[in-house]
Amino acid sequence: MGQAGITRRVRDGLLILQLTGELSGDEVDAFPSAPWTEVEPEHRTVLFDMTRLTYVNSAGIALLIRWVRETRRHGMRTYAFGVSPHYQKIFRIVGLTSYMELFPDEYSAVEIVHARHANADTQGGPAAEA
Repeated sequence: MGQAGITRRVRDGLLILQLTGELSGDEVDAFPSAPWTEVEPEHRTVLFDMTRLTYVNSAGIALLIRWVRETRRHGMRTYAFGVSPHYQKIFRIVGLTSYMELFPDEYSAVEIVHARHANADTQGGPAAEA
């Protein structure tokens, strides 16, 4: 078992939250209820880095759903990368992927999100897909 936690960093204007360890009933209290609140308001996109997440159970999925709902309520978009095939399947089953698109790695996530923002900017509208 790894120590549960979250690390915040910014890359190219995107907030990346790296989840570490287990996201389970026993560890959920180690994660903040709203990890994006201590960032600059211009960061409207949150990328969850799940490359170091070792285990997720129903309590962890409930926390992810709560996070995604809260970020959307605050006008933010959420994505995730580094999700194992097993958890990708579970996230699809519970409907999480309807609200949080998954990418294979950080590079893909950053490049695609930036491309969508650039495309929306050239069309004069909000980044509806980003």
